[in-house]
Amino acid sequence: MLTPLTPDDPLELGEYRLAGRLGEGGQGVVYLAHDRQGRSVAVKLLTHSDQETRARLARELAALESVASFCTASVLAAGVEGRRPYVISEYIEGPSLFERVRDRGPLRGGDLERLFVGTATALAAIHGAGIVHRDFKPSNVLLGPDGPRVVDFGIARQEGSSTQTSGLIGTPAYLAPEQIGGSPASFASDVFAWAATMAFAATGVAPFGADTVPAVLHRVLHAEPDLSALPPGLRAMVAAALSKDPVRRPPARTLMMTLVDPRPGAAPPYPHSFDGGVTDPSGAALTAQGTRRRRRRGPLLAAAAVTVAALAGGTVVLVNLPGLPAADRGGSPATASPGSLSSASPTSSTALASPAASTPPTKDLKIPAAFAGSWSGHTASTNPLDPDGADNTVVLKAGASTAAWTEKDAQVDCKEDIKLTKVEATRLTFALTEGSGCVPGTIELTLGDGVLRYLWRDVPGLNLVQQTGELRKG
Repeated sequence: MLTPLTPDDPLELGEYRLAGRLGEGGQGVVYLAHDRQGRSVAVKLLTHSDQETRARLARELAALESVASFCTASVLAAGVEGRRPYVISEYIEGPSLFERVRDRGPLRGGDLERLFVGTATALAAIHGAGIVHRDFKPSNVLLGPDGPRVVDFGIARQEGSSTQTSGLIGTPAYLAPEQIGGSPASFASDVFAWAATMAFAATGVAPFGADTVPAVLHRVLHAEPDLSALPPGLRAMVAAALSKDPVRRPPARTLMMTLVDPRPGAAPPYPHSFDGGVTDPSGAALTAQGTRRRRRRGPLLAAAAVTVAALAGGTVVLVNLPGLPAADRGGSPATASPGSLSSASPTSSTALASPAASTPPTKDLKIPAAFAGSWSGHTASTNPLDPDGADNTVVLKAGASTAAWTEKDAQVDCKEDIKLTKVEATRLTFALTEGSGCVPGTIELTLGDGVLRYLWRDVPGLNLVQQTGELRKG
C-alpha cells in the first residue's frame, strides 16, 4: 500500500523522483519512485550509514549479480558513498504475502504449492550466491503477476543495537532458536524463517504467535507449532525446516528439488533428500520429521556453495556454482521437463567433492614413528548447540597412510579411517571424508610435550566450527 511522503523524506534520489512510501522497517524506508522515462522502481533508503554497513552493502551487491532475477527483485543501482546508502531495485507490481493473507485468507491448492516452489527456489538462489537473507518473512515475499519474488535480502543489518530483541536481526515471529541464543543469522536460520513463512501462508497465522515479543521468543525456543492445516507432503517438509537444531534442517536447495520432484530418490543424495533421511550441508542426518539419525552434532554451517535451480518457463535449469560437491555438479547446464530434474555428467574440473579431493595423493605420505600410538582425550566444540563436546581417539601406526579415528558423545559413536594428507615435523593433517555417517572435515594433530593437540575444522566448507583438545597415549 502506497502512503504519502513525510516532510522528512527526500523528493529525489539521483535520477529517480520519489512518489510515496511502500513500507518501513528496521533497515530503512522503501519508496516507490520513477525514473526519467516514467518507469517504476523501488528505492530503499537505509537507516544506518556506518562503515561496516557500507562495506557489507558493497560486497553483497557484487554477489547479487549471480542471483536469478526471475525469483527476486533485480537490483538496478545503489549508492554506497552518500550520507545514507540506498538501493534501487525492480518494482514488483503486486501485494506482499502478508497483505494477500490478511485480505483474502490462507493460500490453498496450487496457489500454495507455487508459493512453496517459488520461494524455496529464490532462497536456494540467494544462498547459492553466498548471501544470508537475515529477514525472510511474509512481508518480504511479493506476489507479482509472474510468481512470488523474495525481496529485501542481505543488504543491511543493524549491528550492536536493538529496541526489543537485544540485537537480534529479523522479525521475532520468524527468528530461528539459535539466533535467540546469540548465534548470527545463517543459511539454516533462513530455512527456519522460510518454513515459518510457509506455515503462515497456509494457516493465516504466524506459527509461533504474534503477541508480545517475550511470549513469541519463548514459543520459538520451546513450543512446536500446529501444522495440521498443511497438506501432508508439505507438512513434513515444514516440520523438518522448523527443527530447533539448525543442523537438522534441510538446506534450501534440497527443499526446492524435493518440491519440484517429490518422488523417492529423485533429489540427489548430497546434501540430502527427504526420502528416508536427510543430510544437511554440515553432514547431520535427518528424517522428514527432523529427527537425527546416525550422525553426531556437527557444524552449524559447513557447506560449500549450493546448486541453484532456476524455474523459468516451466523448465528446470541447473546452474553450476563454484565449490559445489562434484556429485551435484554437471559439466554444463541441463534442462528437464516439469516435475523432473536431470544434470550433465560430472566433469574433471569439479572440485571439493570431499576433503580428500583438494589434497595431494596419500600413497607417498607415511606416519612418522614419533606419532605412533593410541591417543585419546576430550575435545570441546565451538558449536553452541554442542556444549558437552566429545571423546576422541586416534590410533596412529608408523609407516601407515591412514589412521583409525573414533568420536563418541551422548548420542552416537562415529568410526572412520582418516587419510593422511600432509606431514610436517610436529604436525600431521588428515581428511575425514564424506560417506561414513560422520561429519567430514580436516583434522590436525600437533605433537608436543607428550600430548597431541587435536583440531577438527569444517574444511572444506565455511570454516565456522572447530573442535579442539589434547589427546594422550593410553
